Amino acid sequence: MRKVITFDKGSKRRLRQVRWKLIEIFTLALLAIFLFATSLFVLMWELKHEHPLQEPTKEHQFRDAEPAEP
Repeated sequence: MRKVITFDKGSKRRLRQVRWKLIEIFTLALLAIFLFATSLFVLMWELKHEHPLQEPTKEHQFRDAEPAEP
């Protein structure tokens, strides 16, 4: 009969016996890298497109609602 690992109260000793396969560690590392790269990409996009670095002016600034050239 195989031993069943349960994650209830008092299972710290059994939890230490869980073994990670190499493919699971590799997949977790790839997922972490992908998440970090996606977060970095979103951060750079937000800084570039949503918050341009411009000095404030006293004049009103207007943008056209439609592009000037199709």
